[in-house]
Amino acid sequence: MVVISRRLSLIIFFIAGFIFIGIGIVSIIDSNIPRYVEITEMIKPNQSGIFTPDMNSGNIANIYANGSKFTVLVIDPNNKLIMNKTGNIGVLNETVTSETNGKYKIQVINEGENTLNLNLGAFSKASPLAFSGQMMLIITGVVILGLGIRTRMQS
Repeated sequence: MVVISRRLSLIIFFIAGFIFIGIGIVSIIDSNIPRYVEITEMIKPNQSGIFTPDMNSGNIANIYANGSKFTVLVIDPNNKLIMNKTGNIGVLNETVTSETNGKYKIQVINEGENTLNLNLGAFSKASPLAFSGQMMLIITGVVILGLGIRTRMQS
């Protein structure tokens, strides 16, 4: 059986608690920085794909589609249509620059009879769901710190 002194257990609890809190805070900061994400998708006939990158002002989205008849719609966070392109088995190679912060909606509709090849690259931030995981890290760190203080107070 390993015996750990109360002082050593307090130090271990404090270090572990601060590590959890630190990782949670750094993760929150990092998830608000847009990263370039690439998606390759094959859209079957009469189907569509919707992509919603969360971009900052000045970020870009590259859209490349070929192989079938298609329509590409890009809607900004204010529900304003900023791009509506239709192609007849041609190639679409467009770059969209965001003018406002927020979630853009990129919808690609395959209106032809062949499979549509889509390559999409856009800057995007983490989803709000990630924030709950980061908060759990911080709360866990606070609980561990509390356990360390309780251990110290019991001595």
